[in-house]
Amino acid sequence: MNAALVGVTLLIIGDSHVAFEGSLLSVLPEAYEQMGAKVITYGDCSSTPKAWIKGPTDNGCGGSVREGTAPITDPYETKFPFPDINTLINKWHPTAVIVVYGDTLGAYNAETLPAEWVEREMTPLTTAISSKTQCIWVGPTWGTFNPRYGKTEQKTQRISDFLSTHVKPCTYIDSTLLMKSNAVKTVDGLHLTPQSYKVWGAGIVDKTLPLLEKK
Repeated sequence: MNAALVGVTLLIIGDSHVAFEGSLLSVLPEAYEQMGAKVITYGDCSSTPKAWIKGPTDNGCGGSVREGTAPITDPYETKFPFPDINTLINKWHPTAVIVVYGDTLGAYNAETLPAEWVEREMTPLTTAISSKTQCIWVGPTWGTFNPRYGKTEQKTQRISDFLSTHVKPCTYIDSTLLMKSNAVKTVDGLHLTPQSYKVWGAGIVDKTLPLLEKK
């Protein structure tokens, strides 16, 4: 075991990218815990960041709560509502909160980004977290076009660029720099294959490790 993160507690929250088996939910806890960290992960499919101010409710899309590397349970049997972010921080006392959001803010089917709406979604969460602990925001990676989602390279870059300048005081992890767009494989244009999630997750760990060591 690499002991780089012994004594570190990580709270990971996000959308479907941390809600299902084979997603980052299967990658990040294992990687961080192998370095000695304690990890708690909450994923709520199709949610947006502001949901964590009051606590996400059941939207029918499923979700997961995973403490450490415990077995991943059926996302459609997960009990809602989840606790709000302040309750989670007070319960787990995380060294850092890692926020995984981008696709549900991307408005990929819109011609222009609804910037004011995105800010209203983000700012309450960045403020709540950063007032209590370190905040790391992981933005979206690439996908492939599917009319259902409307995700394109240009629109992925659009939301990533916006997040990069608006998530402060959180530290932004630009996922578009972690993998080449043609290397990302998806199952539906938005959600990645398990192998691509592994590569994305490894990149996230690599970029966050310097932020978490010796905290």
